[in-house]
This record gives sequence, structure tokens and C-alpha cells, in this order.
Amino acid sequence: MLGTFDGVVEYSCLGDWFVGKNHYFAVANTKESRKDEKYRCFLKNRDDDLFIGVSITAECNTLKTVEKSPERLHIRPVKSEIVEPGCRLPQNFSGEWINTANIDADVFINETHIIETHYPDEGRYRRTIYVCKEQKDTRVLMARLTVDGCQKDYVCFDFVPQHHNLIRYRKGVAVIKDDFSTVCSWVQFQNKVKWRYDLFLKKNPVPIKCPVAGKFNFTQKGDVPFETRILGGVTLSPRPNVYCKENISDFSVCDEEQKEIAIDQNYCLSVDHRGKPLDIYSDPDYKMKCIGFWKENLKSYLITFDELDPFSKYRCWVYQRADLNRVLMSQAIGPFCDLKQTVNSYNYTEGATVAVEMEEYERERNMFLKNSTHSISGIV
Repeated sequence: MLGTFDGVVEYSCLGDWFVGKNHYFAVANTKESRKDEKYRCFLKNRDDDLFIGVSITAECNTLKTVEKSPERLHIRPVKSEIVEPGCRLPQNFSGEWINTANIDADVFINETHIIETHYPDEGRYRRTIYVCKEQKDTRVLMARLTVDGCQKDYVCFDFVPQHHNLIRYRKGVAVIKDDFSTVCSWVQFQNKVKWRYDLFLKKNPVPIKCPVAGKFNFTQKGDVPFETRILGGVTLSPRPNVYCKENISDFSVCDEEQKEIAIDQNYCLSVDHRGKPLDIYSDPDYKMKCIGFWKENLKSYLITFDELDPFSKYRCWVYQRADLNRVLMSQAIGPFCDLKQTVNSYNYTEGATVAVEMEEYERERNMFLKNSTHSISGIV
């Protein structure tokens, strides 16, 4: 526009105050000599990191909300400080992950940096950058760069070697010093009687062989039990009505590579005169892929991945073999298991949704010859 020019505007803060979540601050333009243009009022809401409201006069009573302000500034956080890396992370850490300890934040890892982005709500994000500075045994000293302040601080990560599709870790307290013996001292980690490692999970996991395999008849108890449903919605054509003499709840890991769990809440167990299943049209209600398992705190944990899960694609399970043909499992609400969760947990008080008690039944299409002296059992 004619009569305008590009210039730097500097504001000097005169004072600030809070009204609920609204943060008001009065400023003076150090480059302005006219009194009516010199003073302005700014408004920032604690739940909005992207916009700031500005008054067009020296009065603050015109600012009610950021959205209804006379002027709005669209701000973007920038970290201008550069920290040179001093070590390298393990090569198998590189890739895209999610952090189950921070609202399923997106995590990108390369040889020297960990970039974590989490989303407090729709349309907002907060990004933290960790730079590898020094490493000793399983502990890594990292410089933390955030957008909340001008200074950098230092935090220590204690990593468990990566296996399957997960990285287990715990994080120490952030301090201002960069001395390894101080930042990565074991006392910097939370010294609780009971604790567990947090998890990075692969964003695009590769299925692995499940630790539980076979066909199981199960009973369930919980706040969110498994229900009968049709994957993919309404079928293209009606399915024929099949009369079943016996229906059970079926938990199966029977694919060739034993990498997928199929759960059918109302499974038809009846067979025809040839020993073939009567119901050949129905599909399992749930299909989950095993992506990782480990032992910790005298418990066995399993992580499954289900793309159709509306709440969380990743689910944590606590499982235990009770005897030769009986397995107990408890499914968590989300991608990590609470410390209090056991194989018998079934409600939100222990971070679980459902507990299942599974008993292995005869293998699919078994043959049993009553008239012979020897029974023949096998999979056809």
C-alpha cells in the first residue's frame, strides 16, 4: 500500500493480570510518539496457543475473547537456538513412533534427535525437540528445546534396547545443568516403590508371532465387553440363516504365522456330517495384530493393533497361563497398562475394560473314532 513501510514494532510490557483462563497484558509501543496510538491491550487464552487478541485503543474492556477481538495475531512458536548433537541414538530407534505417556504424541526419531509433537485438542499442537548430547550404558543425556521459554534444559532418558515394535524408556527430571553425572544420576528418576517403563510404539507396526496361540472358549466380564458386530458394516447380500446347536465365545490365533487374534463373541461350534463348520459366512467380530510383548514387574504384557478400534488402535493386555489349557487375559483402556492392572482386572478403577478367562477346546475339525481302539486326532 502507498504510504506504508516495513518496520519493527517493539512493545514494552506495563503489567498483566488474569481473569479465569484469559491473560491480559498492557503494552506500550516504544516506536510510537502519539499517545492515542502508543498504548494497546493484548489478550491471550490459556487454551489457545495460536492466536492473540489486540485492542485498537488503549482500553482493555473491549477484549472479551480472543475470537471476538478487533485484531487477531496468528502466532507460530519458533525455537531459534541451535544445539549441536554430541552422540548418536541406536539405529533401530529411527522412524515414526507414538508416545503412550503423552496423549499418544507423534514422535520422530533420527540418529541424533527426538522430535515429539502432541495435540492438547483439535487445532493445537506443542512440539518438543530433544538433542542427544552424551551417552553412557542405557542412559542418554539430551538437551530439551521447547517453545515455552527462551532457555534450554537437560533431561536424561533410560532406554531398554528396542525389541519388536516398541521402545521402553523412562525419563528423569529436567535440570538446567548439562553435567552427565548430575542429570543422569539415578536419583533424578522418580523413586517410587512401584513404577514401570513408558512406551514408544511404532506408528506403522509390523505384526509378530503372538505369545498365545490356539482356539479358546472364553467367558468375559467388564465395563466394555466384546460384542457381536459385522466388520465393514452391512453385507452386500443377506446371509442365510444357520441353525447352531451350540454357540460359544471364541478366541483364536490360528493363522499360518500366528500373528493375528480373531475374536468372535457368538461363534457357531456346530459341524455338518463331514465335520465341516455349518456357519461358513460369518467373520470374527474383532481382528487384532500382535505387535509386541514383554515381561515386567512379574507380569506378562502384550500390545495389539486394530485399525478399526474407534478409541485406540493400540491396546495393552496383561496375560498369564493359569494351567495347561487355561489362559487369563485383561485388556486395558488404551495403549498402556496401569500398574494396578492384573489378569483379573475388568473395570476402569484398574485401567481395564474387560477380563477374559479362556479355556482351550478341541482343535478345528477333529476326528474321533469311537469304535477303534485308538483315537485319531488331527487338523484337516
